Amino acid sequence: TMRRRTSAAAFALACLAAFAHIVSADAVDALVTCGSALKLKHAATSFALNSQPIAYASGSGQQSVTAIANDGGETDTYWIVHGAHDETCERGRGFAHGAKIRLQHANTRAWLHSHAHRSPLSGNQEVSAYGNDDTSDTGDHWVVELTSGAGASWVRGKKVRFRHVDTGAYLCTHNVKFGRPIAGHQEVMGTSSAGGSNSVWMSAEGVYFPSDAENVGKEDL
Repeated sequence: TMRRRTSAAAFALACLAAFAHIVSADAVDALVTCGSALKLKHAATSFALNSQPIAYASGSGQQSVTAIANDGGETDTYWIVHGAHDETCERGRGFAHGAKIRLQHANTRAWLHSHAHRSPLSGNQEVSAYGNDDTSDTGDHWVVELTSGAGASWVRGKKVRFRHVDTGAYLCTHNVKFGRPIAGHQEVMGTSSAGGSNSVWMSAEGVYFPSDAENVGKEDL
């Protein structure tokens, strides 16, 4: 049930918090790290990247990905940051501009995914959630593109774009909304161009594993 699924996700996030840092949205001076569970807020609309066990009625028929407003304590907006599926990603490792990552939906364990299907409202590229802990493929790979460019590290609260590896599309949302059963949710889609504000996101509150540098700083106190 929805209540049981939400409780399980809340328990999992509590377990993560025992080994990591719970960070509010305004904590912006440390790295986004592997293994952390975070919310991604769209810079232009402040909607949060979201998924739910409701399949698209068109396209792939896979689990829908949307963006929602005023998510508050919603666990459907938490995503766990992993490395590429063929790489080892140690907890607490940071990500530089150009790093390849996967984002796993904390509640349903599906991966943020894209492919050559049309998005349901605008006809752009569909973004879905697909797979589970045991199933992942290259369609789940996204490249971190920082607005500060090459040589930069992904820092909490700073602007970032995500480019899909297989198709080159950028993760976007816009002020185009669904009706029932997910009324008020914004469409999330992939677009071929990174131009404009629709493709800009920021990491928000979450449960973050500290980087090695943060741990060394603590030891020096």
